[in-house]
Amino acid sequence: MTDLMPKIFIGSSTGGYSIAEKVKENLSTTGDCYLWKDPDVWELNRSTFENLTRMVSFFDFGVFVASSDDLTMRNDKIVLEPRDNVILEIALFLGALGRNKSFLLVEEGIALPSDFHGIYMPRFVKNSDTSIKNACNSFTKKIEEHYRLGHFSLYPTTGLAMGYFKNFVSGLVETIQVADPLEIGGITYNDFKLKVVIPKDLTGYIREKAAQFYKRHCLIENSIKTKFRKYPTWFKLDPKQAPVAVLYDMPSTLTGIDDAIELILQKDFQGRTKMQEVIEQRELNNFRRVLQMQINRSPFSLASVEIIDEF
Repeated sequence: MTDLMPKIFIGSSTGGYSIAEKVKENLSTTGDCYLWKDPDVWELNRSTFENLTRMVSFFDFGVFVASSDDLTMRNDKIVLEPRDNVILEIALFLGALGRNKSFLLVEEGIALPSDFHGIYMPRFVKNSDTSIKNACNSFTKKIEEHYRLGHFSLYPTTGLAMGYFKNFVSGLVETIQVADPLEIGGITYNDFKLKVVIPKDLTGYIREKAAQFYKRHCLIENSIKTKFRKYPTWFKLDPKQAPVAVLYDMPSTLTGIDDAIELILQKDFQGRTKMQEVIEQRELNNFRRVLQMQINRSPFSLASVEIIDEF
């Protein structure tokens, strides 16, 4: 599975759209960027507010341009303010995705709501491409760092990956370090490797998808005994590769993620939308990335576990 680029929504007022275009240009190598005027961003026959609340399920990050759009009287003084819809949109993303995934790019000299006081936000000068680029560089560093370290998403794949590693992979890996040799057909196997198979998609029950995978590749079911329990596993035994025995597992813990996504999207129809398919791939990608981070922390796992795509 190719590691997907994070999806970034870029919002602005109509007056600030030219700045938003420059933001997209600067962030295009960091993520898959969508401007609010881009095709397919807004779903037909839904209100603007409803579309926005659904967008937070689709995007990993949000960047919003606060430009000088309105003149407002504050404490008997006329001040420049951003358009109120931009403030509403950044607030929606902040509430749903958190402050590490939602950013406000602020034009120099404008006034923000008092709730933003004391919070550092990159500033730009309207006619200075350099200031916009510098501001975007700070977003790039934050996005790349946060995405590389793993991120908690609306769906439970982060927790599932951690639980799968701790409850299955970690115990199995410790076991195979001291497991008794496996003798089949007069061939002895005592060097065990584990391949975790990431399914192509989340359609159907993962347990059934896994069963089809094991059958399709003529894998042999067996178990490895441990001090506390047996680990049922599926083996690929090649006498030419002895004493190496390869174990395969497709994480059935992923079953139900598609149902969770449908609930979040409030689906009331059969079939799969493009947004749903993209979200599912993002969550599979997140599961893989978080699991790899867990593997990297364990020398035993790093030496014997590999994550592969369904084939």
